[in-house]
Amino acid sequence: MGREVGSFEPTTALPRLLVAVDGHGFAALPPTLAASAFLRDLDLLELAAAVERGSPLAVDLDSVAGLSADPAGVRFVLAELGIPVVASRRPGVAAEAVRLGGLGLVHVFAFDSTGVARALDGHPKLPGCGTLVSPGLVVGHMTSEELAALPRPLVAYGLVEDVGTARRLLERVDALVVAPEVAAGLGLGV
Repeated sequence: MGREVGSFEPTTALPRLLVAVDGHGFAALPPTLAASAFLRDLDLLELAAAVERGSPLAVDLDSVAGLSADPAGVRFVLAELGIPVVASRRPGVAAEAVRLGGLGLVHVFAFDSTGVARALDGHPKLPGCGTLVSPGLVVGHMTSEELAALPRPLVAYGLVEDVGTARRLLERVDALVVAPEVAAGLGLGV
């Protein structure tokens, strides 16, 4: 299962659709669905089992019980589990993912008007280190200037509960994280 650290081709190309799944409900995604798994809210054993079942593309490292969101955790996720995309609210963790050849996403909480600005102050702003905005619905209310200030790739995550909203957000972001039901409703055209 292990891979050499730094052997990942750095890329800002994500699938347009990531499916948020936890350790309890994860099964390999249907091969007909143009999406990849975004694992969150699970423990280390569930994470390893999910990798065995379906090669997820991304993980929210802050939400994995039993695995620290630190450089060692990033090395383990990239090299041992082969997950090339690491999201964290800790900018240094996202930067470490980039340094090791993966893609880092700084998880920005946009619950009020100052959340994005404060988070961007600490963003590493490295090539290959993007932004995961939560809740994703906020992206639909951001101005073009605000969106342009966010390091790419830009991913919207959270509270996107219907296909219509998901389609509108996909016009503004590089990728979208949705629940399995919304992903199924979006179908193959993503």
